[in-house]
Amino acid sequence: MTKARLGGDADAPERQLTKSLAPVREVMDPGDLDFNQLLQRDLDDHRVAGKLIPYLFKPQMTGPAFFPPIVAVLLPFQAKKPTTFPALGAPIPVNHDDARWQEEQAGSAFRIHRLLGGDGRLHPANLGKLWWNQSESSLVVLDGQHRAMGLLAVERTLSRSWQGAGMQFRPFYEHQVEQLLRDHQVTEKDLAKIEVPVTVCWFPEETGESSRPHEAARKLFVDVNKEARPPSESRIILLSDGELSNVLTRSLLSALRGRADNQLPLYAVEYDNPEINGSRPARWSVMTNIHLFKMVVKRCIFGPPKYLTNLAQPFGGREKLEDRDSFMREQLDLVSLLPPEFSDGGRHYSAEAIGETEFPLGRAEELVGRFMDSWGTAFLTLLSRTEPYRAHAAGLATFKESWDTTHNHSALAYDALFGGVGIYWTLRDSYDEYQRRRTEGAGQMPVKTDVIRAWEALREKEAEFEEHRARAYLNATTPLAIKQSKSAFSVFNTHACQLGMIMTLASLWEMRKTQPGGADLKDLPAFAASLVDAWNAFFELGKRAHDRRNAFSKDASKPINQIVNMDTPNAVYFRYFWLQALATSSAWQHVAPWLIDRTAFDKGLSQSRRLYLDLCTKQQSNALKVSEPALGPGKREEKATDLATRALKKALHTWFEVSDEGFEAWRTSQPGRLVQSELDLDDTSSLGEAPDRD
Repeated sequence: MTKARLGGDADAPERQLTKSLAPVREVMDPGDLDFNQLLQRDLDDHRVAGKLIPYLFKPQMTGPAFFPPIVAVLLPFQAKKPTTFPALGAPIPVNHDDARWQEEQAGSAFRIHRLLGGDGRLHPANLGKLWWNQSESSLVVLDGQHRAMGLLAVERTLSRSWQGAGMQFRPFYEHQVEQLLRDHQVTEKDLAKIEVPVTVCWFPEETGESSRPHEAARKLFVDVNKEARPPSESRIILLSDGELSNVLTRSLLSALRGRADNQLPLYAVEYDNPEINGSRPARWSVMTNIHLFKMVVKRCIFGPPKYLTNLAQPFGGREKLEDRDSFMREQLDLVSLLPPEFSDGGRHYSAEAIGETEFPLGRAEELVGRFMDSWGTAFLTLLSRTEPYRAHAAGLATFKESWDTTHNHSALAYDALFGGVGIYWTLRDSYDEYQRRRTEGAGQMPVKTDVIRAWEALREKEAEFEEHRARAYLNATTPLAIKQSKSAFSVFNTHACQLGMIMTLASLWEMRKTQPGGADLKDLPAFAASLVDAWNAFFELGKRAHDRRNAFSKDASKPINQIVNMDTPNAVYFRYFWLQALATSSAWQHVAPWLIDRTAFDKGLSQSRRLYLDLCTKQQSNALKVSEPALGPGKREEKATDLATRALKKALHTWFEVSDEGFEAWRTSQPGRLVQSELDLDDTSSLGEAPDRD
């Protein structure tokens, strides 16, 4: 327990401590950051500059300003990469500063002194000293990072020491601090009175080659924050080792760090949103987010299996943990990965009891390896190479390359989309505060800083990105093409659509298990690649008036997408769209080698179509209650059924090669039995718009 100070002797240990407190974002290169190494939630620079620093400077009417202790932990780094400390040596007595101490040293990384009493035992005053080598160690803020950043911002502004990794955050603070110092007439003498309590931690037992100091720090962070204002849901996924699904989700993000050229870029994934994510990502530049990744892991790895095997099953009801754990063990084939009985970290495990909350952290690397070699690679293949998502990533990459970062505000805006974690939300909050102060018009008008200009630049850039994406997806940048592209991606970037696509993979894999030869887990990535080829073949075909790249759009002519609310639970209906696309002739040839016996596929397609038709009928009925309230329940249901059926029949004829005769045969057949009756596939003209048959 010690304290950090502002002002006073520049070489005093308490002021040096202020300079040494480090946020993770400055200790590690963002491009090298592994998601298993994250230690804290994102910094809200707007909150620090606008609230915490003024609180330090402004005289308090009810007594002194007070900050709870900052918690910092000493962690090993080499060239900004997490590593381990050398083994801690045996304690030895030494004389130093006219006193007797017990010394422990971890190589050249750090050294500890504890005061000894006259009897040679540790003194009851618990006085100690800590030294560390900054080339091998960093004092990382674990809790109170906003308080620590407030101290750092003031210190760096006073000493003109904004440099290195912290330089990019200078615009958020320098002007604010200088203005506050002037407004409150704060002098160096005043600053010398500001001191903040700091708890410095290290882990004596986490030294040596087999140690895991960063995992220990991450656990400590979660423990410290359990009763505080909770971290965002995104940050919990990134931090917590308490659930296997979180560990697997993080592995997907980490895999994107060293992505190949044909893989989804990490900057197209939103993982730093401090708020609750709804049915889609919040940023216009990203395609998906960490919550979608978590849902994919949850549904495809943990199930429960009823959602994958019964395509007429909507989400809902209680899910038994034992069913989910059992399915996970099957999906990852843990019986071939782990011994039947084993020990890890002093605990005994049975392979048959491994589950969401009961798994060996010491063997997490093996579990992640099995996941990434199979399901993880398959998931990323679908999100990277399926045409709409490939086009979004390609358009975003071109947009990134064309960005001019000459000006400070432009560089800040660039970092908000492609670099610094959390910067986007800081720019947004700063701009909202700027607008509020302008609207109120009280006192001095706010200055338009580079932070404000950066947010304005982001808003202007959105239209430019839409052009790049339309060119990548529709090969055109006309106003119509941009409009069609935006409409299509308003569907493609929803959790429901993406989860529906990936659940299609999982459902078909369940069918594959019953096919001749069965399903070998190592074949999953190749199977996913075949689905990509199939869907891309579907999107390639279609007449100009009915370009299949617009097939899922709600604004399309005779649209199949009639879903009113595109929240995540509606993924089961999007799964139907993706299945129906596979049933087209151009797509099925890529799937056929994997599903030699098509019976199960046809049954599943029929089930999912009936489920979707039921949804459309219910939606029509609800709409009729408003538009034609005089209709009785019987007449309303009859009309709703007719409207929903006709709309679906037109959409299937227009976009999916299902003839009217084939649709009627299906509709009148027994549930679960699909009657195949396609268009004349030798006549390519029939793949476009079909005549209306009302």
